[in-house]
Amino acid sequence: MASPSQIGISADDIMLSDHGMDLTKLENSLNDILSKIQCFAEEHKLNFNTVKSLSCIFTTNSHLFNYQPGIYLKEQLLQSTKTPTYLGFTLDTEINCNKLIYRLCKKGRKRLWLLKYICGRDWGADVKTQNYFCCSHPTSS
Repeated sequence: MASPSQIGISADDIMLSDHGMDLTKLENSLNDILSKIQCFAEEHKLNFNTVKSLSCIFTTNSHLFNYQPGIYLKEQLLQSTKTPTYLGFTLDTEINCNKLIYRLCKKGRKRLWLLKYICGRDWGADVKTQNYFCCSHPTSS
C-alpha cells in the first residue's frame, strides 16, 4: 500500500513530498494533490505563483540526477531545481548541505567586510558605536 503524500505548511510556504520507486505514480499522486489544493485555493480566492513554485527530486540513483519531474500547477509545468529553499534552509539533492554552507559563508563574508569597513584604525566609528552596531542589534537575514 502506498503511503500518502506529506504536506508541510508554514506561513506562506507549502511543501508537498512523497516517496517511492515508481516515478509515474509519484508524479500522478503529487499532481492530484496539487489540483485539489488549487481548487481549494480558488474557492477561497487564494492564488499560487507558478513562477515561484518549484519541483525537485531527491534520489541516490545517478541515472535520475537530471530527471525533470512532470509536476503541474495551473496546467503549467513547474520548473525543476536541484537546490530548493524551504523556510530559509537550502535543500541539496546531494544531501551534504554544501549549498547552504556556501550561502551562509557568503552572507557572513559580506557582514565581516562591512564591520571591517566601519572599524578603520585611524578613522570610522568609535568603540561605543561599534559595540552598539555589533552587539546590541544583531541583523536578521
